[in-house]
Amino acid sequence: MGLKTALTQARIVTFGALAAAVWILLTVFQVYGQLGPLSSGGVGQTPIAGLLGLLVMGGALALLVVLYSELSEEEPAPEPWPPE
Repeated sequence: MGLKTALTQARIVTFGALAAAVWILLTVFQVYGQLGPLSSGGVGQTPIAGLLGLLVMGGALALLVVLYSELSEEEPAPEPWPPE
């Protein structure tokens, strides 16, 4: 399915996936900006928790990139029926 076909057939899903990617990317920038030195104490928001959060959000972004690449893929196209 091409991206143009995805927009016509599943507009809400396509825009939802793009909105989720933008939201996650903005959250990654916010968390990265709040990371402090790695030698802080173990109470509250620790840098290790921030790094793990960045790792999880990076994985979610990777999955959304794979979804986007699958939406823009033209092949495999459906086979004609009945087979010739």
